[in-house]
Amino acid sequence: MIADLLGLAVTRVAYLDQSQRLYARDVANLDTPGFMPKTAVPFSVLLRGGGVLPLMTTHADDLNATPAGGTIATAARIAARAPDGNAVSLSQQLVAIARTQISQQYAVNIYKSYLGMFRTALGNTL
Repeated sequence: MIADLLGLAVTRVAYLDQSQRLYARDVANLDTPGFMPKTAVPFSVLLRGGGVLPLMTTHADDLNATPAGGTIATAARIAARAPDGNAVSLSQQLVAIARTQISQQYAVNIYKSYLGMFRTALGNTL
C-alpha cells in the first residue's frame, strides 16, 4: 500500500514536470504568430488511461507523433486571439504555472513524509 503511494507521488511529480514544460513552451511562444497553446490533461485522466496520452493534432499540418518524453496535452480552448493569430494568454499561462508549482511542492512533501516514515521504521533518523 505505501509503496503504491510512493509510486503515485513519483508519477504525479513526473506529470507536473511535463505540465510545467508545456506551459513554459506556451509562454516562450507568446509572440509567435499563429501559435496555439496546449493545456495539460487532468492527472485523473492520465491515471485512468494507464499511460501517457499522445498529442492531439489541431491542424492538418501538425505532425502525428509523440515527442520523446511523451508530452501530455490536448488542444486548448481559445477564447480570443491576437491579430497575428497567436492565442496564448500570458495571464492564463502564469496562473497555470503557479498552480503546477504548488502541486509539485505538495507532491514532493508527501513523498518526503513517506520516506521519513520509512527511515523512522528502520531506525534511521537522517
